[in-house]
Amino acid sequence: MDLFYPHIREVLVAAALLIALLLLLLRMIWSRRRIALRIRHDMLSVLPALEKIAEGDHAELSKWLRRATRRYPDEVRAFVLLGDLLRKEGPLKASFLHKTLLYRKKLTDGDKASILLSLGRDHRALDDDQKALAALKQSLSLEKRPATLRELIDIELKERLFDDALFHQKELNRLSGGDRSDGLRAVMFDAAAHAIAQNRLEEVRRWVDLIIRHEGETNLSNLLGVFIAAFEGNAGRATDLAKEFLNRHPEDEMTLRWLLAALPVGATVVRSLPGAYAPIFAALTDELKVLSPQELTVIEKNTNIYYQLASRNLPAGETRELMAAVGRKERFFVCGACDRALTGTILSCPGCGLPLAVKLGTI
Repeated sequence: MDLFYPHIREVLVAAALLIALLLLLLRMIWSRRRIALRIRHDMLSVLPALEKIAEGDHAELSKWLRRATRRYPDEVRAFVLLGDLLRKEGPLKASFLHKTLLYRKKLTDGDKASILLSLGRDHRALDDDQKALAALKQSLSLEKRPATLRELIDIELKERLFDDALFHQKELNRLSGGDRSDGLRAVMFDAAAHAIAQNRLEEVRRWVDLIIRHEGETNLSNLLGVFIAAFEGNAGRATDLAKEFLNRHPEDEMTLRWLLAALPVGATVVRSLPGAYAPIFAALTDELKVLSPQELTVIEKNTNIYYQLASRNLPAGETRELMAAVGRKERFFVCGACDRALTGTILSCPGCGLPLAVKLGTI
């Protein structure tokens, strides 16, 4: 006893430290067990929510997300998802939540990109495309995501920013790993259609040339070659190209004639072209022209244009007016893919977005 008495103080300190270490170890073990139990509890609590979501009940999802944000306030993704859900109730609430999240400290680039993507969608829901465009571009600068690029392309097409849309479509194709040409044709056709509507010759030529280079040597590129020559007012070149096109692709005669007929020079070219549908298009430009029964045989009797043109062979009266009414002019020509009525000067169907393929509209 006398031997240990001088060191009793050191022994007690060492014992106290050992006990403290044991208590700390037990606390860590218990804390990890509690975390594991909490995670298991949360996972089990998600299952009923997922069942409700599958049934279309978003109230359960909202309740679970609110619980998750209270329990894990550092999980930014839960707040972002909650804001996305609030957008359906009111975009203003969602935008306020997402803006507030941007002021948080220690946000990763991925978190900021997610918040800005959702904020861009909020602004779109509020019909503020300029703010949406700014938020989405900022999100894209932090992290390139296909979802962000798709949102950007939609807005840029709406705002007529076709060059930006074409660039971002190429980026989207590269990220998605699919066909590098996906979506490019649609963007170029939209740009060409807008330039045609604005009668901007240089822009029309630029976009049509891009489409031709993109398509290569196809019937579509040959058709567009005829169109651009007629649009530029070069009747001689347009006629030569049109005749060459009909020799190569006689099955596309109606599409060619319809596309050219709406242009001032194109109408002259159409009248000079040989082919089965020449009398039909001649009658469309001259309301007094009466077609013979042999000339009418090239079109089917169940089409609108047949009844409209056949009515000219009848004497004036109720029967003639009735036949003319059956053949509605707005349904003379429709898209070969989706049956949408075609009007104006266009290069692709506004309904399905496919390159122009014209057929006669049926009753």
